[in-house]
Amino acid sequence: MLATLPLRHRLRQFARQQHGAVAPFAILVIGGALLATAFVIEQTRALENTAQLKRATDAAAMAVGNQRLLDDRLSLAQMQGLAAGFVRANLGTDRELIDQVDSGAVDVQQTRDADGKLNITVSASFVAHADMLGANPQSLQVSSTAEVVNRPVEVALVVPNTLSENDSDIAALRRLTLEFSKQVLGTRPDGKTWISLVPYSQAVNVYDDEDSNRIRRWATPSALTPVELRSLFRTGYSGLADQRIPDRRANLLCMYRGLRLGENYFWDEAPSGQFKIYYRHDLPENGSPGAPAISWVGPNPDFGQASGVNDTRWMVADKGCPAAALLPLTRDIDKIERRSEQFTTRFNTNYAIAMGWAAMALSPRMRGSAGWGDNELPLDFNADGEGDNAKIIVMLANTTGNWFDTDAYNAEVGQAINGENGSVSANDVAGQRFTLLCQSFRARGLKFHFLGVRPGDPQDFGRVLFDKVAGPGLQVCAGNGSMTFANAENFADGEAQIKNLLSDIAQRIKHERFVRLID
Repeated sequence: MLATLPLRHRLRQFARQQHGAVAPFAILVIGGALLATAFVIEQTRALENTAQLKRATDAAAMAVGNQRLLDDRLSLAQMQGLAAGFVRANLGTDRELIDQVDSGAVDVQQTRDADGKLNITVSASFVAHADMLGANPQSLQVSSTAEVVNRPVEVALVVPNTLSENDSDIAALRRLTLEFSKQVLGTRPDGKTWISLVPYSQAVNVYDDEDSNRIRRWATPSALTPVELRSLFRTGYSGLADQRIPDRRANLLCMYRGLRLGENYFWDEAPSGQFKIYYRHDLPENGSPGAPAISWVGPNPDFGQASGVNDTRWMVADKGCPAAALLPLTRDIDKIERRSEQFTTRFNTNYAIAMGWAAMALSPRMRGSAGWGDNELPLDFNADGEGDNAKIIVMLANTTGNWFDTDAYNAEVGQAINGENGSVSANDVAGQRFTLLCQSFRARGLKFHFLGVRPGDPQDFGRVLFDKVAGPGLQVCAGNGSMTFANAENFADGEAQIKNLLSDIAQRIKHERFVRLID
């Protein structure tokens, strides 16, 4: 019976029962010790329960925040249920605490701060009892707040379709593209992440069967009827937009602008009336499938003039223009898969041209009916890094061999790239191009991940050329991204390794969107 009374009553009874046997001082000492012990026990238990509940609300806030990242349609009721489950799962072993903290004791609130960032607060309460002290129960509440940084992310995946990729490599690239896209988009695309595919060889194909007027809309006034083809047009062809032109018949549209050093393809400018059009003046046997060659008699168009020695000339479908066209930003995995199925082996390699088009795939100046056709995408630049969106280029490349296209090949017809007059080598000019292009990416806030393929000893496989010409500039690009290499001879042999490296990049991209505890 004595043990059931409050501690102060037990002390009084104890004193009376002693009938003076214990000195009053001793009674006070014992009573004080018992009170102090009881206080320590009750306070320790309350503190431990509070700390345990705080750990539980921390876990719940992070869990709810991450689920909110995956699904921005998550209702408050759904968040409430998720939070209650995580809180109860992290309460430890105190049965009284577990019994008190049911779903009704857990609350979830979502607010936005002054910068518009979403905050999710999970609160939970319990009653701390002090039976040993005979004190009144005390209601305690703890809370945890997680900040959800759900920034939009746009990714341009740049994929080689060059002479270096055989059928096995192309098949591996299709699988790698699809796997990477699924990782980045997630199993439930949430409307905040998009991917563009940029297949490349010597150039990038921008044909779109739903935008038949693109060639006319993007072309400069003289690009459809360049002067060096005047003798061809006299035979009845209306211009390079004529559907009988080999590239038009083969659904190839490779265009260019800003090829001079320092112009950087004008990738961050609007497209209307700015582009010239690639065509291939070559022998019939050097054309690509998809259209027969056409011929005429006239001067050599490679000189960029309407005069000269007349001879039989041929125009073929351009095998340096990929069969798979650039796919603008999308989160439709079926579209990505269908476009990747169009990958084929094409011709020579030009890394810089591919990079320029990847940047155009992310440029807001290409937004709307004048550009890619989407009125909202690409989003605005985030040049200062303080905005709520990220633009990222992920580039795959086979970097072996002792030759790749420099700007010498891509000069405008009949002209030379700045510096290629004998005083500066073509490789030096190309190296400057990479540096200037990457500097323009950094200035606009684009992040860049480069994943190259090259095996063994660089002296045996020509790595020195790539490292010398492209390497320094690409290091500028990768300053806010990454630059890695798979130790493999090609994409087919290195597929497993490349898949893991791409998975690492996908995880870094996912971290552009994150949840963190702020309270």
